[in-house]
Amino acid sequence: MHKEILKNVVLEQKKFFLNKTGLFSRDILNDFYTKYRQLKEILLITGIRRCGKSSLLRLIWDDYKSREKLTDDRFLYVNFEDERLADFTKDDFEPLMEAHRELNSENKDKETFLFFDEIQNIRYWEKFLNRLRESEKYKIYATGSNASLLSSEMGTALTGRNIPIALYPLSFHEYLTCFKKQKLTPSSFYDHDRQMEIGDIFKEYMQFGGMPEYIKNPSPELTQEYFKDIISRDIVNRYNIKYRQKLSELARLLLANIGQKQSLRNIGKIIEMKNAGTIKNYLKYLEESFLFFRVPFFSYSFGEQIANPAKYYSTDISFYNNIANKVGQNLGWICENIVLGELKRDRQNEVFYCKTKKNLEVDFIVKNRSGIQIYQVSHDLADPKTENREVKAILAAMDEFNLKFGVILNKEIEKTENIEGRQIQYIPLWKWLLKNYFSE
Repeated sequence: MHKEILKNVVLEQKKFFLNKTGLFSRDILNDFYTKYRQLKEILLITGIRRCGKSSLLRLIWDDYKSREKLTDDRFLYVNFEDERLADFTKDDFEPLMEAHRELNSENKDKETFLFFDEIQNIRYWEKFLNRLRESEKYKIYATGSNASLLSSEMGTALTGRNIPIALYPLSFHEYLTCFKKQKLTPSSFYDHDRQMEIGDIFKEYMQFGGMPEYIKNPSPELTQEYFKDIISRDIVNRYNIKYRQKLSELARLLLANIGQKQSLRNIGKIIEMKNAGTIKNYLKYLEESFLFFRVPFFSYSFGEQIANPAKYYSTDISFYNNIANKVGQNLGWICENIVLGELKRDRQNEVFYCKTKKNLEVDFIVKNRSGIQIYQVSHDLADPKTENREVKAILAAMDEFNLKFGVILNKEIEKTENIEGRQIQYIPLWKWLLKNYFSE
């Protein structure tokens, strides 16, 4: 590409990058300075389209600039989804860097911060970034929206030279404190009026989810555009999908049935597709595009684990509400989906579902360095039959895993029950979602 065109793109994108209008902080922001600032590794931020990756890059620079009194000629930002870069190839990276140096000649020998947005659009990007990484002059951040492409490229040139960081849609804590500007204090967890206020905000979150632009402009058409973009750009175009309509039908089927077991045979019958191998690939692509979370069956036997169907949940509940037209329906599934999203934020967590020997299903088995934790999720426990079912399931699982503690997340009940030497803690879901942001 001609260097003059690159200069024009760089200058125009710089204006966008420095515009902080509408930005709000993210909980992960502080980590980039306290944990990663001094590291040489490339920081690779992945996540579903429109979850705020570009905004996070802008927040990172603003934070660094404030802490270290940096000037705005010390960074280069490039969004590779700009249509003017449609013909950009690996050979244009060097002219791009030259264009930046010529525009900022006074600081060409100082450390430069590189922010590359949607880097997966350029073939062999990893080789160029790896070469830059060897220099002490650059601190490199890149974002991408397709886990498969990024992982395959990291598996070659960038092995051991990158730190992958997952960014998810807004958590309830971010929705409450960053978007709604609500301050959490000790009284927030004990004052009745404050609890009611936060509970009402949580009801909003159950409807709107955490996609930043959709929260600002809650139009179903916006979510529809996100969905089409993900299917088209992150899957169809990248994998040359033959049965595009079937892929879309599969995605809509999963959205309409979040939290339910999905066998290849059953999927094939519903979308009228016989090839199980193709269905399996499509499921993988949908997961790698970050549109869905996959929750496998828990078993110490790998064969038994893969023999049982997985469950799928939406990365953000707004897709369930708008694409599947389920607004306000089945609040139990919505609560499960939100709980899973929170569990996924901790990279240590491996999340499964299980069925006990008594054929009782447990929503989430979480395996991490601390061991195994069990969670049942139920929106409303007002019906004694519902509560009894959840208690029986969690007790059976606690017996099988030899655990003395389990958690039932629900709409409003808060208590602890001791049953035959085992303890079940009932926690209102909104309180559990905020547990890591408050200590007594």
